[in-house]
Order: sequence, then C-alpha cells, then structure tokens
Amino acid sequence: MATETRSESTDASGKSDWTTRKLLDWIRGFLETNDVDSPRVCAELLLGHVLGCERLRLYMEPDRVLSEDDLGTLRALVGRASQHEPVQYLVGAWPFHGREFEVSPCTLIPRPCTEGLVELALDEVKSQGLSRPWRILDLCTGSGCIAVSLAASILALRAGPVSERTPQGSASDEDPAPTQDQSDEVVFDLEREPVVPETMPSHSAADPPVPVESLEPGSEGPLLVTATDVVREALELAGRNARRHGLDQELELRLGSLFEALPDSDLGVFDIICANPPYVSESEYAALDRNVKDYEPRTALHGGANGLEFIKPILRDSARWLKPGGLLIMEFGANSAAEINDFAQTLPEVKECSIVKDHEGFPRFLVARYDTRAERH
Repeated sequence: MATETRSESTDASGKSDWTTRKLLDWIRGFLETNDVDSPRVCAELLLGHVLGCERLRLYMEPDRVLSEDDLGTLRALVGRASQHEPVQYLVGAWPFHGREFEVSPCTLIPRPCTEGLVELALDEVKSQGLSRPWRILDLCTGSGCIAVSLAASILALRAGPVSERTPQGSASDEDPAPTQDQSDEVVFDLEREPVVPETMPSHSAADPPVPVESLEPGSEGPLLVTATDVVREALELAGRNARRHGLDQELELRLGSLFEALPDSDLGVFDIICANPPYVSESEYAALDRNVKDYEPRTALHGGANGLEFIKPILRDSARWLKPGGLLIMEFGANSAAEINDFAQTLPEVKECSIVKDHEGFPRFLVARYDTRAERH
C-alpha cells in the first residue's frame, strides 16, 4: 500500500499479493497503529466501498484480487482515514433509521441517537391519526435524514404491510411511470420558491384541522415536510437524499436560519416541529475527538458558550408556527437537560413538556406541547 510504515506496503504493485484477506488485515493494523477508532470496521467499509460490495462479501471472497486502479483508490482512502478523517465522508454514505443517506463535509454525520427523534415524531403521527393531513417542519435539516425518514416512514405506514399493498403492475394506464428524462429532472431548485404539491391545501393560523372523518374512505390527507437550513450546500444534499428515496412531492426546502426561512403564510400551520440544532457548548467543543472537531462543520455543532444559542429561540418561537396542540421535538446536549426544562417551564404557551432519554440512557430530547390559541405576535 501507499504508506511506508510496514514492509508489505512496498509490494502493492504485484496484484497477486493483495487479496481482500491480506488487505483487511493490513488496513486494520495500519489504522490501529494510528489510533483510529474501530479499525476493523473502517477497513471493511473502505474496502467494500472500493469494490462496490457489502462488507459480508469481503469474507465470502477472501482471495479476490484487487486491480491496480482499485489499489490506487484504496491507498488514498486509507491514507485519509489514518489522519482521522471520518470514514462516513470517505465512503460518501451512511445509514440512518433503516435507509442510506448521502453525506458530505457540509453537514454532520447522522448519529444513531437522533433516530429517537424520528421515533418520537412517528409516535405522535400514529397517535393523532396516520391518515389525517400532516404538516411537519424540520429545522437545521443538514443531510435531510430526519425530514426524509419521517416522510418515507409515514408513507410506508400508510401503505401498510408489503403483503397487503397493490402490485405495481396493477397501476392505472392513466398514471404511467415517469420516463427516464422525467425522473432525471432537477426537482429541488433553490433559486425558486418551493412548490407545494397541488393536493396540499393552503393553511392559515385560523384554519381548523381537517378531521379524519372528512376524508374519503381509504384515502389519506396530504403530507408535506418542510426542511430548513442556513447552508445552501446542505439543502442541496438534502434534496438529493429526498430524490434518492422518491420524496419529490413530500419535501420542500427553504434556505435560512431557523424560522427566518419560512414565509408568514406558514404561521400556525405545523403539526410537529423537529429540530436538531447546534448544541455543543464552548467547553464541550474543545474536548471533542479530532475526527469530529477537525472534519465536521463547526457551524453545525457549536451552540454558543453554553450550547443554548439556538435552543432557546426555537423553544420561544415555536408557538408562532405550531397549530394549537402542536408538538416540538428537539435534540439537545445531555448536560443541558435541567436548564432547558426550566426554560421551557417559563413559557406560557408550553402546555406540557418532558425530557426523553436516548438509546444509551442520556437525556436527549425535549418534547413540548404548545397551547397556541392565545393571540399570536
């Protein structure tokens, strides 16, 4: 391989010398000597990425020989990984909530704990009526993993078990599948105003919710997830992830900081607001591992001196954008739980709130229900 730290690395020109078995062993050892976390998993991910195969297949084909081109690509990736560049950025994709998402250094890497935020929102959707119309706002969307996971999961729940769905071949001739040209059309153009699907009724704060019983039997109300971010490249990435999962009509993107990205016509229309804002405090940021601090965007991590620079405005301003009885679900740093809970309790619009722990047992999510019937400002 490319580095000269081990004698094996000088013999990479002989294709017969570098099988998947030998490469996995060499990469793991090299990353281990450079103090890279989870060196075996990193080795599998990098080699699988170069070969375009699942990690398990590496062990099913241990004597597979890499081409010179593949070895060259692998050399470069291993060198970058040895400098603690996150493997997620190196392979360009990462799983979240059962789906794969494109990732890049313009956004945070999706974390497993954030899947809990999606689950809390889905619990609300299921408890309030899966078939009713839903407007959901995802602040600080980044890669779009929350917004896309919510929209895709709601559609999947509405469709029911796979065994009960209508076969694809039975679709009406009047609704043909899109052509290749149509499917390649750029849907998320950030230079234009986001287009709300025609089936989505216009809302105002005074509009009453559409009751489930008013829908035709077997039909579902419209679904629209609005995703905002202050970073244009992040929104473009979120758009690609939405298209990747077939959500052109269920997701709209808006560029701007928090609620500043929204038009006044969205006041009081959202059933749920989800937010995973920057929440790392100054002292916590200084102590982050180098693979996070040196490579993931500071603007997506650093939440001011105490980590609450964005959290408090979201808590305070959500009342203007939620429907009466609407829910805010927000991720935060575990060390801020008490202060965030105390601040939420001071807000007259917050009807009830609770702190929910993540899968590791740390306080991670604020769930606050708002009574927004008071006069809006």
